[in-house]
Amino acid sequence: MSHKLRRKLLLLVFLLVYFALAYTLLNYANITCVFQALSGIPCPGCGMTRAAKSLMRLDFASAWGYNPLIFAMPYVFLYLFCDWKAKIHKCLLLMIGILALINWVIHILRM
Repeated sequence: MSHKLRRKLLLLVFLLVYFALAYTLLNYANITCVFQALSGIPCPGCGMTRAAKSLMRLDFASAWGYNPLIFAMPYVFLYLFCDWKAKIHKCLLLMIGILALINWVIHILRM
C-alpha cells in the first residue's frame, strides 16, 4: 500500500471516528461542542455537526444558520481525497480557510 493511500485511509478513519464521537456527544451527552465545553469559546467548526444533521433532513436554512461553511465541505473532502494539484484548488481552499476564520470571529463576537 502506498504512503498516499495509507495517509488518505488514516484521514478517512479519523473523520469517521470524529463524526461518530460528535454524534454520540450531541445526542446522548447533550454536549454540542467539546472545544466550547472545555474552553468556553466556540471552535472554528462550531455548528458543523448540527448543520450536517440539518442537511440530512434537507433543512438547508437551518444548516446555513448553524454554519454556512457546511456547503463548502463536499469540495474540501473532494480535494482531500482526490489528487488535485492545480493552483485554483489551493486558492479555493485558502478562501474557505479565510471564511472559516471570519465565521469563527463572528461566532465569538455573538457570545
